[in-house]
Amino acid sequence: MGRATRKTLRVLLAGAVALGLMAPAFAEPPLEKTDIRYQGSAGQVTFIELAEDLGYLAPLKLKWVGNTMSGPQDIQTVVTGDIDIGGAFYGAILKLIAAKAPVKAVVGYYGSDANTYYGYFVKDDSPIKTARDLIGKKVAVNTLGARLEFVLREYLARSGLSASEAKQVTLVAIRRSAASKRCARARSRSARWAVSSATRR
Repeated sequence: MGRATRKTLRVLLAGAVALGLMAPAFAEPPLEKTDIRYQGSAGQVTFIELAEDLGYLAPLKLKWVGNTMSGPQDIQTVVTGDIDIGGAFYGAILKLIAAKAPVKAVVGYYGSDANTYYGYFVKDDSPIKTARDLIGKKVAVNTLGARLEFVLREYLARSGLSASEAKQVTLVAIRRSAASKRCARARSRSARWAVSSATRR
């Protein structure tokens, strides 16, 4: 082995040793916590649960503390410090931010597409065909002040109902974990319209 070759090897080895000594200095600091407290949704797999199952959250681990009844309740639980992450429709988040609540929007996950969406359902023989037919009727939703109420109010307004007419459409709050009960209420006529999620396969 020539002198030039030996010198090159010494330089490379010295560089390797130096990099090895420097590596700890550039390593990411340990996480303050690895358990992420969250609320689930009865009968549904949430996006964060799917992410953990696929291995995207490691080294973080989810810690289930119960099921939420609505988006507003979920993010309000974040504010109280009982969970670390929650989700709700944008209107509920904006209301909290406007109220100076210490929350931060991280990623958008709400919405509908051709395969996943919320639907408004009535019985097959229901006389309700248009928004105006809802005047004086009851609509079952998961909670008040959340997405389903906002969408309904927007639908009524775009359909030409006045504010006084829209107030005559009564919302009945039924927990989201019982979407089937909302449809059951429509079947039993205790509510004339029910809202539930649907996934096309």
